[in-house]
Amino acid sequence: MFGLDPFSRPVAISEIVLLLALAAFIGWLLGRLIPASRIRSLRESIDNKEAELEECRRSKSVGKTTVPVPVRTQPVVETPPAFVHADPLLPAFTFDDTPDPINVETVNPVDTAPVDIPAFVAPPVVVPVVDVPASKPPVPADVPAPIITGNSEAAVLNRIASRASEINFDRIGRAVASEADDLKDIVGIGPFLERKLHSLGIYTFRQIANFTKEDIDKVNEIIEFFPGRIERDNWVEQSKEFYTRKYGSKS
Repeated sequence: MFGLDPFSRPVAISEIVLLLALAAFIGWLLGRLIPASRIRSLRESIDNKEAELEECRRSKSVGKTTVPVPVRTQPVVETPPAFVHADPLLPAFTFDDTPDPINVETVNPVDTAPVDIPAFVAPPVVVPVVDVPASKPPVPADVPAPIITGNSEAAVLNRIASRASEINFDRIGRAVASEADDLKDIVGIGPFLERKLHSLGIYTFRQIANFTKEDIDKVNEIIEFFPGRIERDNWVEQSKEFYTRKYGSKS
């Protein structure tokens, strides 16, 4: 239309530059108009809110009434006069207005009669009666403990403990439960057999290592073990070996 060759390179570049300039102008124009309209609407909204706030404050200030705060006053206590004039007409005829003393005898005795206040009487305390059972008479020390008969474990251990005095502890040595070794390490001694030895007073390897032939036979009989089993299992030599291993050869 304008006699321009669209296939010419300079013409094409000129058209592109014009289009970019036109697009930039349109963008600048939109950037100016849109924020301006939003700012205008925000300002109108702020003005409306301020008007409403001012109207609310005005209505509150008009409708507010002052309420008088009651002032508390201390009650006035009238002190009765100490003296009352005998003749009420006397001050009208004389200048002597000195009150006469009150006659105590003329006061009504009913008003001044003392009031008898009953004394507080505490209620009786009930002590509960507790029946105290009669104490059992002490058992004499020389009476031996009863022996439990039967084949239960308690009966067997009680029967063995009752014969502990037959062991020569002066020769094999004495021990307490706190010094006990694990006698189950000895081949031939199980948990029940260990409890039998404990009930007899034998707790350590040292005691068994000190057994003589007489001690072996006596212990074998008391613990109701198979005859000759202690010798066949060689308890004495095993106890010596365990004692040396645990406490050393010097011990």
